[in-house]
Amino acid sequence: MATSLPYSAAERRPGLAFNKSTLMALAAISLVGVETFSGALRYFLDMAGASALLYVPKAACLALFALELLSARLSRGFWLALLLLVVSSMLGMLHGASPSNAGFSLFIYSPLLFGMLCGAYLQQRRQLMVWVVGLCLVASMLGILLDKYTSVPWKGYSYNLGDTTLRGNQAWSAGGTDRLAGFARMSTTAAMMMAIYALYLTAFTRSRWLMGLLFAGTFGSILLTTNKSTAAAFTCALLLLPILRRPLLCRLLFVLVVGIGLALPVMSVLLDFDGHATTGDTVLSSFYDRLVNTWPMVITAIDREGWGVTGAGLGMIGSSVALFPVYSAQVPAVTDNTPLYLWSTLGVAGIVLFGALLPLLSGLAARRDWMSGALMTVTFCIVLISWTTDVLEVPVAALFLGIAVSHLLLRPAVPTFELYLRDLSRDPAFPTPRPL
Repeated sequence: MATSLPYSAAERRPGLAFNKSTLMALAAISLVGVETFSGALRYFLDMAGASALLYVPKAACLALFALELLSARLSRGFWLALLLLVVSSMLGMLHGASPSNAGFSLFIYSPLLFGMLCGAYLQQRRQLMVWVVGLCLVASMLGILLDKYTSVPWKGYSYNLGDTTLRGNQAWSAGGTDRLAGFARMSTTAAMMMAIYALYLTAFTRSRWLMGLLFAGTFGSILLTTNKSTAAAFTCALLLLPILRRPLLCRLLFVLVVGIGLALPVMSVLLDFDGHATTGDTVLSSFYDRLVNTWPMVITAIDREGWGVTGAGLGMIGSSVALFPVYSAQVPAVTDNTPLYLWSTLGVAGIVLFGALLPLLSGLAARRDWMSGALMTVTFCIVLISWTTDVLEVPVAALFLGIAVSHLLLRPAVPTFELYLRDLSRDPAFPTPRPL
């Protein structure tokens, strides 16, 4: 005898669905907030003896990812990527890494994994997200000004977590100019977060005057950090906005940007660059330093160990090595290039993963709505920054990259999300997306 349920599958317990989306949004908001104020928070929390609280948002992202993994319907490609992480962890331990190395690397990637699997819930709470992102952008700008004109107590501060000494805020200068970080840990992450926040807010900004003010304030603040790569990437992302209606030109730009990111480390080995260019205080001195020293050193180390095809494994590259040193192999922890970072860790599979940014960018550009356009420019900016930075270890960049993947894979046929969008379209207070 068949029994009938009091509600359909699409209407099943909307209160629980609401609470779940709110919980996911709170985890993302806590991560964005902690990373925005990371430098100052490390100082004040260490004074209170509660430094470990800084890691709660990432732990929450990892826990919610694992919880959603139990019930989500995933594609074979996603399961294959997770299997790749497991195999890479085992390979890393075979090469000398400890379980702590592999576990901490997974902990670092938790914002990316969380954004990919739980990004749909964040879309449901995007009104809350946009307010938090906007406030964090304003706070970052004010922090840069505060750092420039006053003496903040957390500048150059380091603290101890167990037996390990960690840097709370990096105080350094380039060419005699102080590199301002504001409330963040480093000027690089501060500049990157401001660029990502501003580009994300374009999905909710309809006034051209307000958008111009947003871009001008963000660009000026990035210049104060003296981070040249982020300033250039942000400018290129803004120049992409007027040509979004030309799909062929956009795709050519995507191929060029991803291709150059892959080619730069190869050029550092094949071509002979002037080593004296790294000693000056010119605009490109740090870039030349990567071409002459950093990238060839990483490639030589991986090739010497014979890991060019499989990679060194999870836990052998990046921040986990700095926290839990591996003495069995002399491999630099920092690569300063995301394709090189992925190749060093995952081998050929890492190159394939970086190449997957091409369909991601093209797919977002083809959707022609405000949110897709904003996430496409965010991803484009992150790819440009990845030429000279290990962006996967920047939590905010990894989170928004995961959200972009989730947004592209989101199917409108999901009943609860479809009903939610229908309710939003009836709400006059919410800006309805329109074609770009």
